[in-house]
Amino acid sequence: MTPCANGLLRSVVSAHRLVGVATDDPPPTGGRRATRYLRAGWQRLRADRPLADWAAGRGLPCFHYHAGDAQGFAAWLRRLDADLLITCKAPLLPETVFDAPRLGAINIHYSLLPNYRGGSPLLWQVVHAESEGGVTIHRIDAGIDTGPLLVQRAVPLPAGASSRELDRLLAGVAAQLLPEAIDKVARGERGRPPPPMPGAVFAPNPGHPSLLAFIDWRRWPLERIWRVLRFMEYWPVTQGVPAGWRRLLRWRVGGIVSSRPGPDDWRLRPAGLRLRLETRRGEIELIPRLHLPTLVRAPGLLVAHLHRLE
Repeated sequence: MTPCANGLLRSVVSAHRLVGVATDDPPPTGGRRATRYLRAGWQRLRADRPLADWAAGRGLPCFHYHAGDAQGFAAWLRRLDADLLITCKAPLLPETVFDAPRLGAINIHYSLLPNYRGGSPLLWQVVHAESEGGVTIHRIDAGIDTGPLLVQRAVPLPAGASSRELDRLLAGVAAQLLPEAIDKVARGERGRPPPPMPGAVFAPNPGHPSLLAFIDWRRWPLERIWRVLRFMEYWPVTQGVPAGWRRLLRWRVGGIVSSRPGPDDWRLRPAGLRLRLETRRGEIELIPRLHLPTLVRAPGLLVAHLHRLE
């Protein structure tokens, strides 16, 4: 369960009756029992249990939403006799869903709307080197983050923060603002329309399977590349990491260590126990970190390496 969901659920439960939760995560599948136990143990250790597990532990119904089942989701909300739907980092919902609860639906958005409307507001604020972001709670309407604003607060954004760090920071602020937003909805307040903002940035989802493909390695300055990589936090181990023991680790993105020009795209090279990411604009350090799920798979990986050496 993400910090966003964790903090917000506590905020709602403290003053209101929660009648159900919904997630766009797929329902849990089977698999080997040992793998399921290891995965569950790792999730408890990191405090990121699936939302469905959290709901099951409290006897709450959980709906697994997907874009093709809007009617089913709306019917589920009506069966619960829900007063209000609260969303955070959710997919775009059709009117049949956000009109189903008696009081409608509100959304928690990680920017100062109307700036950075869209599915990836944090990524685009990182790309544009914003030093200040914020949290907005607004009513959901047919547009993309265009509904009336209920509450809003500016928040400084630390330079080089990861997605996880920013999520934790802004989730804490959202949990503080949510009771005020719910009270306004309960009193029948519509909220204020988003003010006009010439030059507002739209923040769509990147449309790439990996942020590595999103980065413009030829044209972006090194600082921007570094900010987006820090937002990722960890370099994908399947992308250029040399074979052998280095594949058993995670590689955390460190700092900029050199302005020496490298290849037009990117290349990894060993530098002692660390790795250097060479780019056209300079070099960024990757720092090794132990990662329990990877180490669980280590015996099979080591056997594969031994076979290659024979």
